[in-house]
Amino acid sequence: MHHIIDLERLESYRENNRIEAKKALGGLPRSLWETYSAFANTFGGILLLGVEEKKDKSFLIHNLPDPERYVREFWSIVADKRYVSDNILQKEHVQIVELDQKRIIAIYVPKASKDRRPIYIGEDMYGGTYRRDGEGDYHCSRAEIDAMREEARQENEDETVLSGFDISALCMESVGRFRRRMQKKRPGHVWQELEDLPFLERIRALCLSDDGVYRPTAAGLLMFGKEKEIVKRYPCYALFYQEMGKHGIEKTVIASDTGDWSGNLFDFYLLVYRRLKSDIRVPEAYKKDCPSDETPIHRGMKELLVNCLVHADYREKQGVLVLKSGSRVTFENPGCFGVDPEAAKRGCPANAIHPVLTQMFHLIRVGNGDGRGISKIYEHWRDCGFALPKISEQIEPKRTQISISVSKRKSVPPRIKSAPAVSKNAMSKLTKSQKEAARQTIYELRRQQVIDYVTVAQKARTAEIEELLDMEHARAKHLLARMVSEGILETTGGMGNLCYRLKR
Repeated sequence: MHHIIDLERLESYRENNRIEAKKALGGLPRSLWETYSAFANTFGGILLLGVEEKKDKSFLIHNLPDPERYVREFWSIVADKRYVSDNILQKEHVQIVELDQKRIIAIYVPKASKDRRPIYIGEDMYGGTYRRDGEGDYHCSRAEIDAMREEARQENEDETVLSGFDISALCMESVGRFRRRMQKKRPGHVWQELEDLPFLERIRALCLSDDGVYRPTAAGLLMFGKEKEIVKRYPCYALFYQEMGKHGIEKTVIASDTGDWSGNLFDFYLLVYRRLKSDIRVPEAYKKDCPSDETPIHRGMKELLVNCLVHADYREKQGVLVLKSGSRVTFENPGCFGVDPEAAKRGCPANAIHPVLTQMFHLIRVGNGDGRGISKIYEHWRDCGFALPKISEQIEPKRTQISISVSKRKSVPPRIKSAPAVSKNAMSKLTKSQKEAARQTIYELRRQQVIDYVTVAQKARTAEIEELLDMEHARAKHLLARMVSEGILETTGGMGNLCYRLKR
């Protein structure tokens, strides 16, 4: 079972946007199903039955009288479409857990895929659909529900033939650049013998319409179109690449609407990757085994850039943004992640909004086309000792952000609040007992940060903890050693590959 939290240390957590506690001593509460719907329609989460949230927001563990009966009843209801629209759970998602000789139930609810949303309770979609925000579960508006349904319907928009466009909407220079790149990456491919129009038809960028005219598909227009033509179909379409200049000032380097280049996705990919690859720092071990531009780090950077483009919903406002600040690069696109991000990290395939675009990029050896690239990127970044990528989503407006670093430079990852520092001068004024109390408080804060990080990442190296907490190497090692001695963490791997994980 995937745990968002370490259940053995439940007392360390507080109820939040992805954790919901329900006392449930009188049976399965109705609010459980509202939370099931909310988790499935938002970012996923974990339901704890037999756990009460106290006034100070901490958890009190009760002992469920007959958890086996609860589980049987739960499976009976979740499989009945009169009560729940869809069961997205597998057997391992529901478990009886014993804590302090008390038994509770932990239910992990993943984020539902786009083609299965909205998940609702009862038989009235508009009356039974919920989502999650910082305040808990809330009832979705009709507009939110219609938007989820629209997302599910538009999975095959890529192959829509655009009746109001013809071949003049495409930039043939972009097509030429694509074909030359494909020739380099796939020499001798049978499609290379075709003329441009039949070639574009084979890759599903064009389609011969009923009136005998070649017309672009939606994917073909996005990939090879001229910007002024693309915005006719997608009025909100916009691509930006920015670099953080001196004094924290952002400067736009590449924008789709400047008119000095095509403005399409393929050329944006070429221009942006050219800017990014000059700063990629590759460990020596990778340099020995791979060509200079084909290391796993280079492929990971390409995959993230293409992932940003093929998962973007170009009907939404704000457009695609790639932001480079020192060694950190952030990829941001309109639309939500195609699968639960935690599942993507473990290798579950993500369904792209634009599957035809995905296959086009695969023709030039960018991405493997199976939707599992995120897990490989996590693996390579972990091997290099880089800070692990951070995936974040927001619902309104719909945005997805993936932030990565290609350096071991010490910096506190976003959304991690550092433990407060105590100056030597302030410490010198404290009594011995006050000093010990201050040190213990700081340790507890740092310990919790490590627990939260390792719970998500599964395992971590010392270098990652140094970056997480902005600590010196020796202090990070001491902190981790203490957590091992307390039975919180355990080590795995040998010399040169030592990692820490939550003790099982």
